[in-house]
Amino acid sequence: MKSNLNIIDLISEKHIVLRREVEDRWEAIEDEEISHTEALFLAKIEMGKISIAEVARQANISRQAMYKCAKKLETRGYLKFVIDEGNNKYTNLTEKGEEYCRRSKELKISIEKEISDVLGDENIRMLKELLNKRWIK
Repeated sequence: MKSNLNIIDLISEKHIVLRREVEDRWEAIEDEEISHTEALFLAKIEMGKISIAEVARQANISRQAMYKCAKKLETRGYLKFVIDEGNNKYTNLTEKGEEYCRRSKELKISIEKEISDVLGDENIRMLKELLNKRWIK
């Protein structure tokens, strides 16, 4: 990685490397492939009730593309569509979706442990603290 990159590009480059590592390791241990967008969508659902439109906005893709992703995940048994009291449609994880999220977290914890072995526990703690701060007013 180039040492003359600014902080935004450094974080972006590291994110790409880490996402690719997670995806490659997932493919090595699982038969069913999960795309980056599908993984993001499942993770967002696990975090709490969220609309397809909001996930699309956060992922910077069209609502139509995210809806297509959601329908594909529904067909594959990872999520189901639910209508709430206000007649709003949203998604819930199925048992298969919850299992994917659990195993995905385990994989990420394993990778984080490897990173911690290189950077040190204190640096990981500090990095997490810095990443959780609001940087821009």
